[in-house]
Amino acid sequence: MDSVPGRKAQMTSGSAPDLTYCQPCAEDGRKIFSEAFCPVCMEFLCSTCARVHRNQKITKSHALQNKSSMPSSFRGESEDEKFTETCQRHAKEFIKYYCSCHDALLCGDCLIENKEHRSCKVEKISQVAKQYKQGAEYNNLKTGLVQMSSDIGKLSHNIQAIMKSVEEESLTNINELRKFRTEINQYLDKRENELLAEIDQKKRTSKTLLDELKSKCTNMKSSIEKLKSELQAQDDISNQLLIVGKRAIKELTGLQTALQQVRRRSEVPRYKFHRDPATEQLIASEKAIGGLEDGESTSALVDQQRQQQTTQEQWQQETMQQHKKHMKAVSQKGESTSALGHQERQQQNEQQPRQPVTMQQKQKHMQGVSQKAHFKGSADLSRAKFSRQPDISMKTSGDGSDCFLTSVAFLSVDKLLLVDRYNYSLKLVETNNNKVVSQVKLSSEPWGMCLLPGDRAAVTLPMERKIQFVSAQGNITLQDIVKVGGQCHGIDFCDDSLIVSFTSPAKVVLIDMKGKVKKSVDKNSSGKPLFQLPLYLTVTRESPTPAIYVSDSGTNTITKLSISLEVLQSYQDPTLTSPQGLTAVGDNQLLICGRYSNNILLLDTLTSVITQLLGKGKGIERPYSVAYCSLKKMLFVTCSTLKRLELKNYVKVFILV
Repeated sequence: MDSVPGRKAQMTSGSAPDLTYCQPCAEDGRKIFSEAFCPVCMEFLCSTCARVHRNQKITKSHALQNKSSMPSSFRGESEDEKFTETCQRHAKEFIKYYCSCHDALLCGDCLIENKEHRSCKVEKISQVAKQYKQGAEYNNLKTGLVQMSSDIGKLSHNIQAIMKSVEEESLTNINELRKFRTEINQYLDKRENELLAEIDQKKRTSKTLLDELKSKCTNMKSSIEKLKSELQAQDDISNQLLIVGKRAIKELTGLQTALQQVRRRSEVPRYKFHRDPATEQLIASEKAIGGLEDGESTSALVDQQRQQQTTQEQWQQETMQQHKKHMKAVSQKGESTSALGHQERQQQNEQQPRQPVTMQQKQKHMQGVSQKAHFKGSADLSRAKFSRQPDISMKTSGDGSDCFLTSVAFLSVDKLLLVDRYNYSLKLVETNNNKVVSQVKLSSEPWGMCLLPGDRAAVTLPMERKIQFVSAQGNITLQDIVKVGGQCHGIDFCDDSLIVSFTSPAKVVLIDMKGKVKKSVDKNSSGKPLFQLPLYLTVTRESPTPAIYVSDSGTNTITKLSISLEVLQSYQDPTLTSPQGLTAVGDNQLLICGRYSNNILLLDTLTSVITQLLGKGKGIERPYSVAYCSLKKMLFVTCSTLKRLELKNYVKVFILV
């Protein structure tokens, strides 16, 4: 019997199965003989499926072959043509097709519903898959997976190594902190024990004296009572009473003399515990004990490369050191301020004696003093009005911390020299473009600064109890260093001598350029301490002789001294609290920074009148140092307060209007 289109094929028992059946129907479990073949889809179709195939938009362009022209047989699905992956959009349909234009995997419903694939070349996966395994894409995929697996392994290993280094770094810093804290505790315990011993000694000395005096008082009282008894016993015997009375008068005179001696000796010295200003300053410091400086970040991706470069870098560094040792006698303008150059300069300075100041340098310095008088100005600023200008940024890429600008001075009309305490630096700024053009690192936290003949400067290093000399010709370079006997802060220069203020103990000292003390002052005419916390001072060229002005933030006082360190005058005002940096303007005017009063004041040294020039309304908050240039009519102020980066890292600029 001939087959009927659409009817299921009858299988004859024992005969070979006819494999030219309709493939779409076969997928539904029905075996119907095929009536057509689609060479595009490579499918045998029954009459019903062929009609649908011709009517669908996506397949209507396919030219079907009828029974006379279609293949006579059909090979059954091989292992590669079996589909098991279901479509994400059509859960009941298997993925059978691949669109190379969109790199998309599709099922039959996707082809019917999605119009974007009508003009595409859509192929059956069974045909595309034959060459996929030998293709470049599959090989690249395998290579990429292997490489990715290797990269992930290396990254994981590097991360593990960094985790270990982070733990070690944490322990190291904790140990350093605790070691330093232990040293501080040991020092404080030692100092406390010394003070307690001193207090106990004073107490025992006074008590011994008072016990002695008390015993004498007891003896004298017994003698008085004895005399009174003797007189009373002889009251009825006139002759005997006279004799006893005469003797008693002489003894009473002796007792009166002894009483006067006891009375004089009973004035024991009194004392009072005085807090060390430097320690109070440490407690008030924003970075007491220390701080954490950001180092170079460690990246897991480049850590291995850095490790490989370490040996080479060490070799290069050793080679450079050997080369520089041979070249250290050559003076180069713009010498590097690296740690290596710094170490060489220190060695060089220790080996070579410091050259004395020549007459030519002195004359040049006196010309500079005259020029600085123009910087300071001779005009009366008591009625001056200032306009705020853009700030100068002081933080550089080499800084490991926010700035703390404790001192500022005019090196020339267009150059400012500043001390940056927290970054252990001295910085040179061009005021024409407001840029930091040179910077040198110091060995510890600096504080005060003064200019010297020959474009040089001296910087105080309180924690090391040293004064560092630098050259400011071109780039800033370190020169020799001298030791002083205490925590030095304020500093200025006059007549081949340095005038330096110390905080522990509080005093002002006149020293030569090698650190030898010529004279010092720490008490007033009454013998009481003259200073508490003298952090800044300046020398003025007043007629007929220079004078020294010292700002004391502990007493809120400005003290005027002669060059021979005699107290001449003191100034105070309710508008001035915690005076800091000061600078002379002309012959008899002084600019003063009021740290806690948040202002810049002008002191007329002739009339003792103090006038406020700038206050908090102009952005002045916690000022530390000030400089004025009359040629440009500009004022420069440095400030610092907790968590105010706009104050710490900038110099405030004002212009006279």
